[in-house]
Amino acid sequence: MTLEQLVRTSEASRTRIAESHAHMRHALDFPARIKGSLMEKPGKWLGASLAAGFVGSFLFRKKKSPPKARELKRRRGFLLGTLSLAFTLGKPLAKAYAAKAAKDYLAARLASGIPQRHALGRRPPY
Repeated sequence: MTLEQLVRTSEASRTRIAESHAHMRHALDFPARIKGSLMEKPGKWLGASLAAGFVGSFLFRKKKSPPKARELKRRRGFLLGTLSLAFTLGKPLAKAYAAKAAKDYLAARLASGIPQRHALGRRPPY
């Protein structure tokens, strides 16, 4: 082989490598390919998205429970809701009652002449 043939062979292989590199870049550029496909065939994409939505809605829908179970859940939901409301309303009342009872107890203990350390259950250091 002569030097000119080697140069031509080298240039041809460089050209092939550049072309295959450009082809691979295009083949692996998924966002651009999807965007191009969406622009070329919007009807197919719309149909496919609708079909996927319907299939997903049928696959992930809740199964209907028997009527007795639904009624029991509804009753239990009403009872638990009422009980929860009662506790919510009664909590401040219970808190106020407990605070008043603790205050009265401590006032009675302190008024009887017991030092505060003894009232809390501690012994004097001497």
